[in-house]
Amino acid sequence: MTRRRSYRRRSPRRTSRRVLETRAPRKLTLVVASILYVIGIFGVAGFFAIPEPYATAALAIAGGLLILGALLRSL
Repeated sequence: MTRRRSYRRRSPRRTSRRVLETRAPRKLTLVVASILYVIGIFGVAGFFAIPEPYATAALAIAGGLLILGALLRSL
């Protein structure tokens, strides 16, 4: 008796590769992001005399640095 072939095409087996590799951000990136985060939080809360849009921008930049630091090797 012959073996019945599947209707699906068989693709060659590929080694599993990670599409996205995350790493811990470097220490300098963490320090800069932490400083911007603290300035942003205290600026929004009113403890620092800086305009609120600048404080919000500091928070956004801190978050962006942490995300990019986790995704890029050199940051």
